[in-house]
Order: sequence, then C-alpha cells, then structure tokens
Amino acid sequence: MKSIISIAFLLQSIINAVNLITAQFPTDPVFRCRDTGNYTTGSDYSRNLKSALNAVKYMNKYNGGSFSSFQGQKETAYVMALCSGVSINWGGNCKDCIYQLNVSLSVTCMLQKEAVMWGSNCMLHYSDRKIFGVLDDWVRIFLPDKKGSLANKPDQFDKALSDLMKKLQGLAAGGTDKKSALGTAVYEKKLVYGAMQCTADLSKDLCTKCLQNIIQAHHTCCSGRMAAIMLLPSCFFSYSGEHYSKWKT
Repeated sequence: MKSIISIAFLLQSIINAVNLITAQFPTDPVFRCRDTGNYTTGSDYSRNLKSALNAVKYMNKYNGGSFSSFQGQKETAYVMALCSGVSINWGGNCKDCIYQLNVSLSVTCMLQKEAVMWGSNCMLHYSDRKIFGVLDDWVRIFLPDKKGSLANKPDQFDKALSDLMKKLQGLAAGGTDKKSALGTAVYEKKLVYGAMQCTADLSKDLCTKCLQNIIQAHHTCCSGRMAAIMLLPSCFFSYSGEHYSKWKT
C-alpha cells in the first residue's frame, strides 16, 4: 500500500510540474523579426525558405525535441523547430504548435530574412545564415509573471531557484538526446518547478553557455518573482511555484 501511495504521489507531482511549466508558455505567440535585410517574393531564398518551412511543418517526429531543415545551394534557407521537452514527454501536441507558428511567422515577419517565434510549447526560427550548431542569442525575451507574485522572502527564493537552475543546467547540457531537464526546488515548504532545454544541435559546451546566459540574466529580469520564462533562440528556462497555476502576460 505504501508503494502505491508513493507512486501516486510521484505521478501527481509530475502532473503538477507539467501543468505549471506548460502554463507559463505564452498563449499568444511571441516573435522577433531580425532587421538584417529583406528578400523578394519569387527569389531563390523565398523558394528555399518555403521548402524548409514545409519540411519542418510536416515533420511527424522531432528528434531530440528539435528538427532542422535547410534548402538550396544558393541563398540557402535554414529552419530550426524546437518542441518543449515537457510537451514531448507528456503528450503535448507540438506538431500543431509548429504548424501554427509556421503560418503566423511567415505573415508576421513577411519578407524578412530572419525571424523567431515562440508559442504555447514550441519555437520556430529561420534565417539566411547557418543557425545549426551555433550559440544563437541575438534576441533575449524575459517574461516575468505579471500578477505581482513576489516571494515573501526573495533572497531565500532566489537561492533555492539558483541551486535548481545550476542543477538543471548540468542535466540539460549533459543530455545526449533531448537536452532538456525538469526538476524542483523547495521554498517555504512548497515546490517550485523548473524546466531547461537547449536545441538538440548544440554541443554540451554551447548548451552550457546558453543556459549560463539565462542564469546570469535572471537576477536582473526576474529576481524574487515566483514565475517567469526566459527565451533565447538556442535555449529556454521556465519556472513556477505550485500555487501559481495560470500564466498571464
């Protein structure tokens, strides 16, 4: 009986973690169009980009949580899609998320050569430069919880979260497949859930550096906040206290 209770408690903890982490991802897509030049309709890049986006859009399996495609020897287009590891492991429909971003990003950043967009549990990034196997941090989006959910003891909370971030950084960077990690910290006898992930193409060192950028930026953007999400094209970190169940921007 004791073992059954322990298993039930573990499953409930996992469900809580998944609900809280996925609740933080923005319900409305967050995007950035990079001002590095435009392409013209009907150009080689235009055709290559359409082909690369279609390859990602209709992909049935995202290897290691992400999938990349590049098309064309001249004016090559590169596309990277990332599915949240939480979504992959626990039944989230990343394919629909990627499909929706594919449509939205093509319209939102029309004719711009590089853009990135984050959705409910996925990311889509395209460019006219090689973006595979490189640390990409040209844009950083930090979204602290806007409900005013500040920790009662911010120093204690930040210390617990810092320890969790360092732990997740090692687990995610050391992963050979998904490069994602999910864990918890304890603050005032309650659990705080966190998730970190890099795109699967990054090496261990580059994933570590990407996540380190997030850890260093946390104090400036989100110190004492009980929930936040930090997004880079190559990695992200999301966390939430168990008594905060809905993300609001």
